[in-house]
Amino acid sequence: MKYKENKEETKRSTLLTILVAVVVVLLIGAIAGYAIYRQEIAPFETVVLRIDEKEIKMRYFLKRLRISQVGPSKNRPVNLLWMIAQEEIIKEKASKTPYNLKVTVEEIEEALKTAARRGSDSMTENEYQEWYRQQINQTQLSEAEFEEIARTNLLRHKLSDYLTVRAPTVAEQVHLHMIIQKSPEAIQNVRQRLDAGEDFFELAKELNPSVATRENRGDLGWQIKIGLDRRLADVAFQLEVGVPSNPIPLPKEAFAIVIVKEKAAAREMSKEIQERQKFGLVEQWASKELQNHKISYHGLNEGRGWDSETDAWANWQMQRMNSETESDK
Repeated sequence: MKYKENKEETKRSTLLTILVAVVVVLLIGAIAGYAIYRQEIAPFETVVLRIDEKEIKMRYFLKRLRISQVGPSKNRPVNLLWMIAQEEIIKEKASKTPYNLKVTVEEIEEALKTAARRGSDSMTENEYQEWYRQQINQTQLSEAEFEEIARTNLLRHKLSDYLTVRAPTVAEQVHLHMIIQKSPEAIQNVRQRLDAGEDFFELAKELNPSVATRENRGDLGWQIKIGLDRRLADVAFQLEVGVPSNPIPLPKEAFAIVIVKEKAAAREMSKEIQERQKFGLVEQWASKELQNHKISYHGLNEGRGWDSETDAWANWQMQRMNSETESDK
């Protein structure tokens, strides 16, 4: 009898030990799983942009960021967020009255084939399919995402044409000259020489980076607000004639000082200016439309927007994605 009791006690003890071991293993697995989720899954599901009820998540945003950083023109994350916000407004509004703009499947395919040809006269279907496959692999977009971007670009072009036809051809304009330098120190040196009494146009002839801008003394010709970088426009259209500006930061790590040679409150735009303003009109239109919507930007830290930590994490992910692409070649 006592033997049986001891045997039962041993069995219960063994079962309890197994149960505790299972609980410990499950607990360790849960902790490890949660850590993996926090590091490898949750950040990619973070909403980085919200327009009303529409949400853009980090996973898609990183794909777009990687595409935008290929080639000479690179988008900073905050600029790309703004561009995607514009796209969402274009998609929502352009198909409705009064615009009634549509993009067909055939137009998307033709636009993609034109991009694939890169100026060539012809391309076989097999060559196109291979190009298409490479684009999907390189961008890591789904086919639906890839074609949706193409559709949005076509819609933007159509909206640009619609707005251009209806835009006024007379506008406030300034005739600008510019001195460009590549560093803050260099542009401050220009400012000091101007303050010392040196002639702006002679300095432009001496210091501008290219032969063409030196020969024409930095002459940008007549400009309208829409055709200029926003920071440059904000300064240029407030300047008095003949008074050099303070240094202005420009895209691509450049700095400028400008001077207004002439002003016109209402001047007929040249064909070149009208063509240049086309996409500026879309940006202007989108800026006004976005004022009617609730827009918020987010990062990895709740309530802090797209902060420096999120920016560093996104750059790290860009490096990982680029390394994975290189290893697949």
